[in-house]
Amino acid sequence: MKIPDNFLYYLSLHENCNERLLARAENLTPEEVEVCIHPEVARIKRMVYAVLGEAHRMKAFVRLQPLGARVLYGFFKPRHKIEEHICDHFARRNAGIIVVLGNGSESWISLCLEGRVWRNHSGGMAETLLKLKTAMHCNEDGSSEDRSNVESLWQIYYDSQYCPERKNPAAFYRYMPKRDQDSAGLWLVQNKKNVTLDNFSIGE
Repeated sequence: MKIPDNFLYYLSLHENCNERLLARAENLTPEEVEVCIHPEVARIKRMVYAVLGEAHRMKAFVRLQPLGARVLYGFFKPRHKIEEHICDHFARRNAGIIVVLGNGSESWISLCLEGRVWRNHSGGMAETLLKLKTAMHCNEDGSSEDRSNVESLWQIYYDSQYCPERKNPAAFYRYMPKRDQDSAGLWLVQNKKNVTLDNFSIGE
């Protein structure tokens, strides 16, 4: 991993970042952060890496479910302040679809239209999804007529990614510690090929 040019942005997302540390970092170049051994600069480097690492894991392991045809939602409770960053990431990957990430107390909403991202920060995810469900006139269970097609596509995708020979639990738990699994809402069914959308339901 290398310190990115916009490392100040990632530093600002760290849970322990403050104005004094940001002011100190503004006088540094990415190269200086990468090689300097001064304790404070080394701390800045560790903080940037911590945010980059968590963001990378959340992008890879947060599981999204459909609410009707126009909403994707997933459980999300990160350690650092990366909520908008990750929500925007999924919104850009799913242009025209409302993306909701959240937990019992907070939720973040992003929508990407014509290259522009619209954002909102609201209360608990259950409350946010209920409002969206009502606005879209979804069924009581949050499903819509096209859910079976979505599940079918999901199964095709999952089958294409599943490869028992590549399973390496030791490596998985080394790079995806329990804390990050909880943050991403990753309650996967182990040793099971037929995984459906329902296996990735929201947990608290």
